Amino acid sequence: MEELENGRNAPANSTENVDSSRALRTISLPIWGMTCLSCARKIEEALRRCPGVAGADVDFVPRQATVRFDPRKGGLGEFKAAVEAAGYQVLESPSLLSTPHPYLAGVAISLSVVGFYLGLITLTSDWDNAKAEFREYGYWILALAVGLGVQAMLFSFLRAWHRGGSVMGAKCTLAASGGISTTAMAVCCSHYLFALLPALGLPFLSTAAASLADHQTYFFLAGVVSNLFGIGLMIRMMDKSGMIQLRGLVSHVSFGFFPVKR
Repeated sequence: MEELENGRNAPANSTENVDSSRALRTISLPIWGMTCLSCARKIEEALRRCPGVAGADVDFVPRQATVRFDPRKGGLGEFKAAVEAAGYQVLESPSLLSTPHPYLAGVAISLSVVGFYLGLITLTSDWDNAKAEFREYGYWILALAVGLGVQAMLFSFLRAWHRGGSVMGAKCTLAASGGISTTAMAVCCSHYLFALLPALGLPFLSTAAASLADHQTYFFLAGVVSNLFGIGLMIRMMDKSGMIQLRGLVSHVSFGFFPVKR
């Protein structure tokens, strides 16, 4: 990134172009703190008052300001000060996709799901039965594990985007999907409790346990569907917050990383 004349570098994720015909430069700056279009207009007015600024536009959806300016009269330092004086921030952190924590969280949750399932079967029966059950229903368990892991990863990205702020909708979605998936795995163990419940003084639950075991595939399916719904809802929340572009994702038919705007 080319250094501005005030001796400071532009943010790692900003872009800068030179308009040679008028000796003007164009720089794009990611902004944090906007919640509505009025915020964007407020930042535009603050930037346009900076020395050397020929024009400033702020797009609320991607949280980005584009400034055309004369580098001999002003630069990044003045822009940052103007944005901060208006009550917002110019982001200088590296891309969210380069942060390892969300990926680690997703992997940890996925492994925890598999471990929970095997541990639950082992506790209610034994390790040999746990391995046998996993061979039979492993594809369902892995689907649940991957689904919850992806949700945990997206939730971590969303939480980081909001700088640790409240993301109650995402929390509720993750909790609901986790609850349904846990129930599905618990149902898979219910037939092992059939003979144990009378000994525990709960014979009236034996019939219910046996009935649940007969329908465990439907519980697994409900868990997978809830995970897919949760992933879709979180992606929608990321799009509404300006973190990703769903339209760009669809137009490029990309199945890789989402085009993160930060």
